[in-house]
Order: sequence, then structure tokens, then C-alpha cells
Amino acid sequence: MEDLTYDKLASAIQRRGGGMPIIKCQDFRDIMEILFTEEEARLAAILPENLATADMLVSQTNHSQAELAELLEGMARKGLLFAINKQYYLLLPLVPGIMENQIATGIVNDRTKKLARLFQQYFINVIQAGKASKQVFSKVPFARIIAIDQNIRGENTVMPYDKLLPYIDKAEHLAVVVCHCRQTGELLDNPCSKSKDVCLTLGESARFIAEYGLGRPITRDEAHRILERAEEEGLVHSVSNTEQIDFICNCCICHCELLKSMKKSVERGGAAASNFISGVNTEECIGCGDCIPRCPMEAITLKDEIAEVNGKRCIGCGLCVSSCPTGAINMLNREQAAPPYADNELLNKAVVASLSPQEKTG
Repeated sequence: MEDLTYDKLASAIQRRGGGMPIIKCQDFRDIMEILFTEEEARLAAILPENLATADMLVSQTNHSQAELAELLEGMARKGLLFAINKQYYLLLPLVPGIMENQIATGIVNDRTKKLARLFQQYFINVIQAGKASKQVFSKVPFARIIAIDQNIRGENTVMPYDKLLPYIDKAEHLAVVVCHCRQTGELLDNPCSKSKDVCLTLGESARFIAEYGLGRPITRDEAHRILERAEEEGLVHSVSNTEQIDFICNCCICHCELLKSMKKSVERGGAAASNFISGVNTEECIGCGDCIPRCPMEAITLKDEIAEVNGKRCIGCGLCVSSCPTGAINMLNREQAAPPYADNELLNKAVVASLSPQEKTG
């Protein structure tokens, strides 16, 4: 890939925001050269930040409308573009989007193994760059934690965006994909004992995922069962930091880079915690300790045989609530909880705007 094409492609993906910054390094370039042909990279670099059609791009290229339509559709099949009705296309962020679409199909071959290795190496590069410069990561949390409805008692003030199951019940389309993080671990000979087929997409994203073979369409009942299984296995429900969501990741602390980074940053305010926090009724707690291994943030300890929650570390996932045999733990409204953004467009604009000018352009 030519240097100029690569630079423009990297900048275009950076402008999409998302949960992973773009760092120009050899690993990122290797990933781009596997995913994009030279022609595809040039086209991706000129795509507007809103949905585009082949007709809109003719004047900017040497291709006919038919040639552009074929190119765009091919990129959508590769999981590089989001598509509606095989007519409207949008370049996806690196995460969530392009990266997951390469791994979350569950396909195991030399290509996915190579990409898994490069993605892991790239993430290490991002972490190292973040340690060297505070401007690498967005100041705006891209994701937020959400508790399953039955773990939130009626006395809480619950905003519509804080309830997980209504998202499922209102979605016109639903699909399940393989967990990108645990599939990556398996591709790198580091498997996880937790289920992989538990990450969900909703709405138009689910329709796209199912139509292009990146996941499997499911019913509402199946989606409910998947969430119940994820809760039983101690997986954390993570969604975008928006009122309307298009994915529900069910994350493990051993493989999920989001949770691992959250665990490191939670006391510094870098985590996208839920609007709830765990509280313990000391009169009902029997000191069994069942909640301790369920907490991915290690926020619970026993003090004088009573569970105690470190409020600075608690992200409000609710896993301790569903594990408590006496109901002594419940979710409380978190003080000064920040509301999510209205939609992905506003969230991504905030993510990009929070980066320094140097990071915006790569």
C-alpha cells in the first residue's frame, strides 16, 4: 500500500471515533494491508462520515457507478463497511467494527490467526503509546456497563437507557456473534472457559451482521436465554455509551481488553461505569464470600465476616447481586452519574474532539 494511501486511510478510520485509537505503527499497517486492497483503501479514505451511495462518489473517482457499487459491496462483505439495503455504505471504526468483524465469525484459518496476532500486538502498541502520552486515549468513555434488569430493585430511579432487556424487546432485528476477545484468545492458543457465542447486535447492525454472514440472526427468546447464560457465567454486560445501543458485549476479565483496561483505570475515573453501585445490607450478609470471585474489579472484600464494597472500584455490573444467596447486596443509584450520549454520531464526535489535534490527524 502506498504511503499516501495508507496515511489517508488511517486518518479516515481515526475520524470514525470508536473505542480504539489509531496509532500509526508497523502492526497497524500490516493489518490494513491484509484487510484493504489499494483500490479499497483509496475509496475508504474518501467516504464521507455519513451514509454514502455509489452515485455520490462517482465525481471523486475514476470508476463508474457500477464499478463503485461492486467495490462498496465487496468491502461490506469483508466487514469493513456498514451497509443498508446494498445501497448505503459507511466506513466502520476500528473498534467496535472492523476488528470484530474479522474475528467474530468464528472462522479459524491462517488469515484469522495472523490477524489475531497482529491485533494483539497492535493493542500492546496502543497501551505503550498511552503510557507515553496522555493524549492517545479519548477522555470520553466509549462504552458503559449495564446491569441486567432483575438485579435492579424497584426503589431505584431507573432511566430507560439503564434497563437492558427493553433494548432486546424493542429491537426489530437481533443477531449473535462470537466474542471477539475470547475467539482471539483461542486463535492464539489461550482459550477461555466462558461461552463465546454470547455477544449480541441489535437493530440495523444486527440486520447487517446477519445479511453479510458475520453473525447469526436470533429470536428475542434466544437473546433472553443468551443474557441469562452470560449472567450465570459471570460475564459483564457492556454496551456503547449511548441511549440507543446496537451491541451488547458479554465480557470476561481474563480476555476482554476493555475490562482489563477498566480495571486499571477505574479508580482514576477512566472507566465507563454504570449508573448504579453495589451496596451491602450488613444485617442480611452472612459472610459467605460468594460475591468476591464474581466481582471482575476486585471491589469486594470481607471485613469482620461482612462483605464490603470499594465504591471507587465498583463499576455497577450487578454480578455480585445475582450471586448473593440472601439478597444482602443490591444496586444503588450512583451519585452524579453521567448520562450517555443520545446516539453513536454524537458519541463518536465527542471521542474525536477529545483527542489532541495531532492524534486526530494521526
